[in-house]
Amino acid sequence: MPTSESSEILFCPFCRDGFEGRSECPEHELTLVAIDKLPRKPAAALDGVTFFGDPRLGRGAVLLGATLVLLGFVAPFVRSRAVVASALEVAIDGAGNLWLTPAAAIALLWILWRRRNRRAMIAARAAVLGLAAGGVLPLVYTVRRIGLMADVQASGVEWLWGLWLMVAGLLVAAFGSRWMGGSDDD
Repeated sequence: MPTSESSEILFCPFCRDGFEGRSECPEHELTLVAIDKLPRKPAAALDGVTFFGDPRLGRGAVLLGATLVLLGFVAPFVRSRAVVASALEVAIDGAGNLWLTPAAAIALLWILWRRRNRRAMIAARAAVLGLAAGGVLPLVYTVRRIGLMADVQASGVEWLWGLWLMVAGLLVAAFGSRWMGGSDDD
């Protein structure tokens, strides 16, 4: 009559098949182990995402950055005397180049919409970096232009949090471009 220890089911560490009453795998000739002693399988590497807003594979920083830019575009941007204007209002009132900043953010979101597997996101890293850098240029130009006009008119200009939110969003997207598609170590 077999003992309770010999009737215990043990598993092969290679094929993971279970055997009762044996101490060695008949196919691989490896010592069988208890189920809790089996080596863990590595998790399957994530190769793509299905949901547009999925932050995995390094997409989160770019998504956050683009969202911050769009929020900053409608937030208070500049105060001159008693007038407070958003970047949207400044763009409508004549600084047409300022439309390029939210356009860059929308292009970043389009890249995230279209590129959902690891290889496609890695291929888009340079484009994301370029769009983030290109989104800053209209901001710099407009800030400089408004600052010069304020100096000519001897009125003070105060830059509000909408500007800083857009700059922060573009910086987050630019730095996040490095990890698009996951790290190089994956």
